[in-house]
Amino acid sequence: MMESRIATVCGKVSCLRPVWWASCAFALMIGLVSSPSVARAESDDRFWSDYLLDAGTCEAALNDAVSEGTRCLLGTGLKLVLEESLRFAEASGKRTFGPHFQVVGNLSYSPVSSKFGIDGDIEMVLPFAGAGSSGGRPGASSFFIQQGVTRSWDGSGSGLFRNDLRHGVVRRFRVSDAPDADIVGISAFHLLNAERGHRVLAPGLDYAGRWGLGSFRYFVPTTDWRQGSSGYQERALEGLELGMRFDLTTTLRLNTVGYRWRAEDGSNRWDTGARVDLDWRPHPWLNFSTGYDGIGGGKRSTSFQVAFRLPFGGPPKPPAWEGLGVAAGHSPPTAEALWRPTEDIGPIRVAKRQSASALVGKARVRFLQDAVGSGEAVRLEVLLPAVAPEDIRVVVQLVPGDGKNPVVPGEDFVDEPVETTIRKGTASSTVSITLLRNDNMEQPRSLSATVSMAS
Repeated sequence: MMESRIATVCGKVSCLRPVWWASCAFALMIGLVSSPSVARAESDDRFWSDYLLDAGTCEAALNDAVSEGTRCLLGTGLKLVLEESLRFAEASGKRTFGPHFQVVGNLSYSPVSSKFGIDGDIEMVLPFAGAGSSGGRPGASSFFIQQGVTRSWDGSGSGLFRNDLRHGVVRRFRVSDAPDADIVGISAFHLLNAERGHRVLAPGLDYAGRWGLGSFRYFVPTTDWRQGSSGYQERALEGLELGMRFDLTTTLRLNTVGYRWRAEDGSNRWDTGARVDLDWRPHPWLNFSTGYDGIGGGKRSTSFQVAFRLPFGGPPKPPAWEGLGVAAGHSPPTAEALWRPTEDIGPIRVAKRQSASALVGKARVRFLQDAVGSGEAVRLEVLLPAVAPEDIRVVVQLVPGDGKNPVVPGEDFVDEPVETTIRKGTASSTVSITLLRNDNMEQPRSLSATVSMAS
C-alpha cells in the first residue's frame, strides 16, 4: 500500500500549492538403486583410497576455514558415492534390461557461498524387451523409455535449485534395409518443473546421418501462470527449435539452431532467430565454446565459455587428451546411435512478470489538481510501475495528509474506499471523489491518499 500527499483542501480562504519431493526424485535418479554395492568388499579399498586421495585437495580449504573444509570433504565424499552408485546402477541395469540400458550423467559439484549442491543432467534409457531387431535383423530399430532430470540454480537470486524432470518414449529406425542407412527418430516427452509445477508436452523428430545430427522439437505448455520467486509469476514458454550438428572432427563440433519462442516478458509476441556455436572438446572433461545468437532477429549476443566438468559415474581412470582430434570421416551412424538418449530438451524455459499484488504494492497515487475547494471533486490517478498482466481491481482511500493542519475524516471527506479497475495492458486508472462541504474551514488542510488491492 502506497501513500501520496499531493493536494490541499481549501475552505473559505484561497488554496495553497499541491519441492521436497523433487529432491527425492533427483536423488533417486542419480543413485538409482543406491545399494550395498558401494560397500562391497571388492570395492572398499578403491573407494577409500580414492576418497583419501581426493580429500587431499581440501587442505587449502581446511586451512582457510573449518566450514569451507567441511563442505569440501562432504562434497568429495558425495562425488565418490555418486560415482559408485552410477557405475553400479548401469551395470545392474544392463544385467536386468540388456546391453542397451544406459545411465548417462553429466553432473558437477557446485559450492556457492555457504551452500553446496549437485547440478547438471542425468538420463536413463530403459529399452523395451525385444526392441532393436526387425525381421530378425539386429541394429535396425530401437524403442525405449527415457527419463531424466536437469538440476540448475534458480537464477532469481534465491540461492535455490530448479529441478526439471522429463519422461517420454523414443522410437528410432533406419530409413532403408541397408545396414548403414541413416536413422530417423520419433519421440514424445512430458516435462515437469518440481518447484513451480510447470508442465510441457514436447513431441519431436531427430535424424542421424553421415554428416551429423538433426532435430526438431515443439514445446507446448499445458499450465498457465504460476507463482514464482517473491513478487513474480512464471509461465512455461511455447516454442520450437530446429537444430543441426556437424561433427568436423572427433573433438570439433558446429551447432546451428533456428528457433521461434514466445517472449520472455510474458507478452504474446514471438521471438524468432538463430544461433550458431563452435565447440572444441580436447578432453572429455574440458570444453571450449564460442557462439553468436540473434541471427535473423532476437536478442543479439556473443559468448565464449570454458567449462571443466568432472562427470559422476565416469570411468575409473581419467581419459586421454585428444587435442584437435581426427577427421570425423563422415561414417554412417552405428547401431549405438539408435539408443542414444535424446539431447535437445534441457530445462523448461519460462516467462516472468511481476504479480498483480507486487505491482499494486509499488503503485503510487497522483493528484491531478494542486488544490481543490471544500465540497468539490478531487481527481486522482493510480500509476503502476509496469503494465497490468490482467484486470486489477484496486481501492483508493483518502487519508489525512502530513503537516500541522490535516483534513478531518467525516468533516472534510467521507472515510470510505473507492474502487477502480486498472485494465489489462494499461498501467493507470483515474478516479474522482467528492469532498464534504465544510464552511467552517478557515485554513487550508493537507490531503493524501492510499491504494491497495481490492479484496
